[in-house]
Amino acid sequence: MAALVANLMSILQKTPTVRKDKYDLPLPDTCHLELGEDVVGGKAVFVVGDVHGCLDELRDMIQVVKKMEPNVLFLFVGDLINRGPCSIGVLRLIQSGEIDCYAVRGNHEEIVLKEYRFMKNDPNYVLRTKHKWIKDMTTQDHHFLSQLPFTIGIPSLNSIVVHAGIVPGLSLDKQSLVALTRMRNIIEEDYFDGGGLVFSNKPDRGVPWSSLWPGPEHVYFGHDARRGFRQYDFATCLDTGCQYGKTLTGIFINGCQQIVSIKAKRIYCVGKPE
Repeated sequence: MAALVANLMSILQKTPTVRKDKYDLPLPDTCHLELGEDVVGGKAVFVVGDVHGCLDELRDMIQVVKKMEPNVLFLFVGDLINRGPCSIGVLRLIQSGEIDCYAVRGNHEEIVLKEYRFMKNDPNYVLRTKHKWIKDMTTQDHHFLSQLPFTIGIPSLNSIVVHAGIVPGLSLDKQSLVALTRMRNIIEEDYFDGGGLVFSNKPDRGVPWSSLWPGPEHVYFGHDARRGFRQYDFATCLDTGCQYGKTLTGIFINGCQQIVSIKAKRIYCVGKPE
């Protein structure tokens, strides 16, 4: 399959760049952020899966990780917010400077940006109960979310952080922003009569995109609590459904290279993991 992806690279590269996201939100100043040695040099880099407002579990994880590696840079795969008990608390912690960190934009950041826009533009707009916490957001909170990049690359560690996935064979600037924040699977269509490698959010259509990712960069991602933690040669999923009463998971991508898993204190969101 890797050979197929490589052979079709030239066709895929002709795909036009997709600049709009699902909700036609303004783009951040930097869609694809790269962290150089001036940022990561001499630090342990720890990538954290979907937090979804689980503030207590995140604080427990930070405490454990800092005992393992005092000089650590945290990278978050997106979906910091929604579904869990304290989205505003997670949002403020990430911005506080308490930890050295960066994050990418997930589909729930986009949902909140959309809801915030509707709320500000229409005084009669009614937020659903699960989004009531958005009323506590400040303009600074909104600015922070709106400037989150879609990917973070760490060239020195040959790694990329994204929320959902990356279509194999396309450079980052050719990726659909919808794919980066929502895809789970790849559907292989005929390249002459179909669309080639087509991304899908449906886990029952096609195959996991990460199973086709040929590298050489290793991609760390979330957005797939139904399948949970899994590792391929060049991709690792870190979404382990903390909001569903499961765990919050992270991994050191250098240094000790250990996995840290924090058990959820309780079930915060009832339903089938997505």
